[in-house]
Amino acid sequence: MARPEPVNDLGPRLKDHREPLIEFICRPCHRHCALERKLLVKAFGGGVSFAAIRRGMAMFCERKQTPEGDKCHAHFPCLGDRDGPDGS
Repeated sequence: MARPEPVNDLGPRLKDHREPLIEFICRPCHRHCALERKLLVKAFGGGVSFAAIRRGMAMFCERKQTPEGDKCHAHFPCLGDRDGPDGS
């Protein structure tokens, strides 16, 4: 059964990247892992955005929900963002 495409999630999608392994990094949390693309597709569907995957991976990050906004530095290097969503 096909998963419905998210409506309000803009940005690069998993189906747009064909590398078999997708790197996920958060330096402040000392997280660094390689996620298998085929397992991500199986779990979330190919139409999922990297933003949605990031939200799921960083769900319990205390830096994600701060009074100043999202200070979580979790990111996917394959997207070209070096240190996180705010570019710092």
